[in-house]
Amino acid sequence: MIPTFNTDDLPRGFNAYVAENNKKQLKFWLPILALSMLSLGIFMPLWEARSFLLIEEEVNSFFHFYMVYVLPLVFLLFRFILIKLPANNNSNLACLFLVSNMLAAQHAAMITLSVTLSPLSVILVTAMAKMMILRIREIIYVWGFSLMTGFWIVDVAQDATITSIHLLISLSIMFGWMLYLGNDHYKTKLQAFIYDKEQWKAKKQITIQLMELEAQKKQLQQLIGKDALTGIFNRGYFDQHLRNEIKRTTRSSAPLGLLIIDIDHFKMVNDQLGHHTGDVYLTKVAKALEKVAKRPTDIVARYGGEEFVLLLPDTHSKGLELLAQQILHTINELAIPHPIQSHLTVSIGGCEFDSHSMDKVSFFERADQALYRVKSGGRNNYFIAS
Repeated sequence: MIPTFNTDDLPRGFNAYVAENNKKQLKFWLPILALSMLSLGIFMPLWEARSFLLIEEEVNSFFHFYMVYVLPLVFLLFRFILIKLPANNNSNLACLFLVSNMLAAQHAAMITLSVTLSPLSVILVTAMAKMMILRIREIIYVWGFSLMTGFWIVDVAQDATITSIHLLISLSIMFGWMLYLGNDHYKTKLQAFIYDKEQWKAKKQITIQLMELEAQKKQLQQLIGKDALTGIFNRGYFDQHLRNEIKRTTRSSAPLGLLIIDIDHFKMVNDQLGHHTGDVYLTKVAKALEKVAKRPTDIVARYGGEEFVLLLPDTHSKGLELLAQQILHTINELAIPHPIQSHLTVSIGGCEFDSHSMDKVSFFERADQALYRVKSGGRNNYFIAS
């Protein structure tokens, strides 16, 4: 029966981490152990010296059969079963228990071999202790039983007892060293897990804070009149500035021009290329409009959706025509791909403010009517209302 240990003092998720790690290590090492046992068994005749357990031919043949056929096949079978089972500490511990006890017979014979082979047992045990994540009680359970199994096999194989102070001291040192390595490895992995978890929490907190800062940035941009996507002015800023410019124009009788720019068939861009691509296109158009309207007094704003506005102080109708032509040329030069056209185009409507017959609403409506005329007439053009 495999004991279940109390893990209430462990951080949340560590048991699952240990189960996954140990299963991964077993899946990796079982084929290597199988190959190692097979190789040792095949090359038994080349060993420089024999263990006193293998002095009889019958025992030698059995040990050869055990290493060449039994251990490799059983280890591969264990791996196959382990793959089918969900990651679980008890199933991993049971598999390790069976593997270590089957290796005990091989250890029992090899531990007193010549200097050529005696280190292999220590290397094998050390590697297993450092690869698996086991607590001290689990190490005692697994490897303690393995040593008992090894002693039992030795006693059964020999008519006379072979236990000596030297052997007991050697095994005690090895077992103590194994406990130290296993416990050190366990604590290292536990500390690393806690550190990684704290790092993950810190990164999560930083991500949340960055998201909050981004939200605050968007709110601030709204407050200062910037469009969050394109970086140009937004509708609120345009409306406020339009009122101010109309007041200034009415007092000074200076010309004031307005252009409304609408991206042609923009819905098809979003539907067929995706909203992310649509956002990229909006930003490109906004940047192109900023390059055309270069004066410090010019206002480039996103009015809504795919519609932009240019408020142009000291600009009469002829100047509006020149700017509209320049905008069409600039957008066409970008050659932005479009799903149903050769490239992305815009339509432009505009008018010059007349302080005697217009107010804020009628001024915008006159430019919007000019835009509608262009879109009805085929798009990718401009019209400046008189």
